Amino acid sequence: MRTARLTRTLAATTALALVAGTAAFAESHSMATKGGELTVALETDVRGFDTVDGGVLGQTGEIVMRTVQEPLLDFDPETNQATPLLATEWSHNDEQTIWTFKLREGVKYHDGSDFDAGDVAAHYNRILDPANKSRSRTFISTIQNVVAVDPLTVEFHLAHPWQALLPYLSTTSMSGPIPAKEAVEAGTQNRSPVGTGPFRFVEWASGDRIIVERNPDYWNADEINLDRITFRILPDTQTRFASLRSGEVDVMWTDRGPSIIEAQKDKSLVTLVSEGAGAAINLLNGKKEPLSNDNLRKALAHAWNQDALTKISWQNTRPSVKHPLGPVKDCGDANYRGFDIAKAKEYVQAYKDETGATEVPTIVMIHTTTPRGRELGEIYQQTAKAAGIPIELQPVDQSTLVKRVFTNDFDISGWRFADGADMGPQLYAYAMPGSSYNLTGFDDPKLAEVSQAMRTATSMEERLDLQCQMVSMMNDDGSLLYRGGGRYHAFTTQRVKGVPNPYRGVVDVTRAWIDEQS
Repeated sequence: MRTARLTRTLAATTALALVAGTAAFAESHSMATKGGELTVALETDVRGFDTVDGGVLGQTGEIVMRTVQEPLLDFDPETNQATPLLATEWSHNDEQTIWTFKLREGVKYHDGSDFDAGDVAAHYNRILDPANKSRSRTFISTIQNVVAVDPLTVEFHLAHPWQALLPYLSTTSMSGPIPAKEAVEAGTQNRSPVGTGPFRFVEWASGDRIIVERNPDYWNADEINLDRITFRILPDTQTRFASLRSGEVDVMWTDRGPSIIEAQKDKSLVTLVSEGAGAAINLLNGKKEPLSNDNLRKALAHAWNQDALTKISWQNTRPSVKHPLGPVKDCGDANYRGFDIAKAKEYVQAYKDETGATEVPTIVMIHTTTPRGRELGEIYQQTAKAAGIPIELQPVDQSTLVKRVFTNDFDISGWRFADGADMGPQLYAYAMPGSSYNLTGFDDPKLAEVSQAMRTATSMEERLDLQCQMVSMMNDDGSLLYRGGGRYHAFTTQRVKGVPNPYRGVVDVTRAWIDEQS
């Protein structure tokens, strides 16, 4: 056995500091003051914390999840290396198909039970069991099973070498954090999560707030400063921003261009920003009529004006992109079907010639009730109309939108590629027939072949080249349209220290502290 190293050349995906706000995180913890409370403003409520019952965590959920539960590994965006967390060391066999992790000794769950290999094995095997229909399964299905060797040793058995294993074991999305097996079996994990994290769950008033308090038995207690964190659910952007400026809340994540620009000018606030992968996207549902028709789908692809959205809605705080890989890889034009009304009209005519239709049927687009969602819908409605395609807008809340997408009850919907140290698992899940995340109906044997080759690639260079091939094929299909790449912003009041830039768009307040002198 030899010690595993994450030998990837992903330097460009580091969460780069673009403004001076980085200084807040660089301050020594020896200066940190203990105690105090922090209030964090969230855009949406959390759907739940259980990997099966909760379904999709999203950025809002991850912000809360980081405080309560922990994954096996951490990930350092500065070095692009997995680092110890609940696992302290790891090794693999020569074939890289069996990975052995040694677990941290003496770690307790919030209910007082011991964290051990049985919890890790139960968590991942539950995700992998097809009967549970976990939405995380496709992302990690290279893992065949997880075995508890002894209380502090766990083995991951893989179908083949997998470059994305360590990054995925460090994620704080739904599959990464390890819950207490007893809480899962009791059916309480989704609403009252039990983890090993630095804060323990206190209260969740749906639509209003989630409260966590300092875990006195945390294994790394010296690094934790705050006594309590309150997460306020404030869907209205202006209310959220006004609450930050008034000091009613201390931390806010936002992607609203006007708020970002205004906040950056406010000297009473600290700006945190990171560059990464991922992208906001539009999903065009090719699983059912009318968008199962290639010509109509491609007409809509050329009728989409990403640059207009990044200018009007994002106000250039996010870049236009042609793929979700971020700065790590240049995929060229990646066959992206850019805005071109003349081409859109050609495909509309081809659709009419093929089907005998005299008019294009009305396309239903669902979007969130947020200002961002409304602007997205209105821009697409206007540009599609110019190509002769009528779009009906249906505003829905976030939970309804997610449910309708996963139940195939939409024509067009906003969505996102979450940022990741390795975008391969997401691309694979979106591309493979039968995947619960194949949301637009990809059913191309060649795409599936390239996807499988990407998954089994033994070098990161080959893996990234194949990801570019996948993106080019997906772009050509016209069912995934980009609406801004991975640039993420968060803001704090001056009294808040120790919050890093929002790597992957997730604000980490676990090591924050309060300086009342600021």
